[in-house]
Amino acid sequence: MAASEMNPEKIPDPSWLTDLREVCHPLGESRPIWVRHGMARTGPQPPHPTVPHPERHPYCEFNLLLAGPTIQFVRGEQRKRQSGDLMLLGPGVPHYAMLLRYPYEFITVHFLPSLLFAMGPQGDGPIILRRFTARQSLRERLARPPPALRRQMNESFARMIAEFNRPQFGSESKLRAVLADALVELLRWERRSGRVIRGEENVVHWRPVERALHYLQEHYAETVYGRQVAAAAGVSESRLEVVFREAMGIPWVRFLQNYRIHRAAALLSEPGGNVTETALAVGFENLGHFITTFRAFKGVSPLEYRKSVTRQRKNEIN
Repeated sequence: MAASEMNPEKIPDPSWLTDLREVCHPLGESRPIWVRHGMARTGPQPPHPTVPHPERHPYCEFNLLLAGPTIQFVRGEQRKRQSGDLMLLGPGVPHYAMLLRYPYEFITVHFLPSLLFAMGPQGDGPIILRRFTARQSLRERLARPPPALRRQMNESFARMIAEFNRPQFGSESKLRAVLADALVELLRWERRSGRVIRGEENVVHWRPVERALHYLQEHYAETVYGRQVAAAAGVSESRLEVVFREAMGIPWVRFLQNYRIHRAAALLSEPGGNVTETALAVGFENLGHFITTFRAFKGVSPLEYRKSVTRQRKNEIN
């Protein structure tokens, strides 16, 4: 099908979700931000997928399309994106894109949801995080700022790429500061223009969610029960289920699975990573369960994943 024949508002074929993969980058509490920059001037005939397969992540995604255009798929919706468009996704949201024309360039910032709690549970952080995690349409997840703000966003994303790719003293602090500034400026513009997303201001239940997140990230390597997480959050187990899903968009059990596999992928990426030791290190008591869960999230077994990372490292050296 020619790019011009694609209808961006047509109801998409949901079959793309059958190849959905969990894609994890080595984020952690000491490095809660991961930045990617991609560019292609030529390639396969459009329309062409921008990534090998549909994906989702156990963290938030803030994406800037520098050159395109594309057809963006999120859950059961699709919409055309133009150069300069921003996209905000919460944890666990399936997404995919088809490139319509070269050149293609993007910058994507992934960050742990807990990063924003540093602003204070009763402050700005939960409101900003809600912009990512609130139930919303694809139209609401996309933002097309005016020219002046677009230039500012381009500069902010470029600074984050520079700090991430060329780390030096203070780079982690710089990354956090530039990301926070970009998000604040975006939300200020949206509010000035009357663009308030449904549920964005509902921050009443962030205190127990913050406590639950910290507990899960501190105890992911142990056996975790709902009563323990609820006790740490200061609510009942049934209440925890409700407020966590409302805030994060996924159940706490799913978040824990995501986080464990994401930590496992990081460990397997290190030289000499051992599958059995990794399983135990991220809280799996049964090796078979670990392998099955890892494959469900990553599309390959832990051993296959480790081998692919090793091959990639050798290719980079050569």
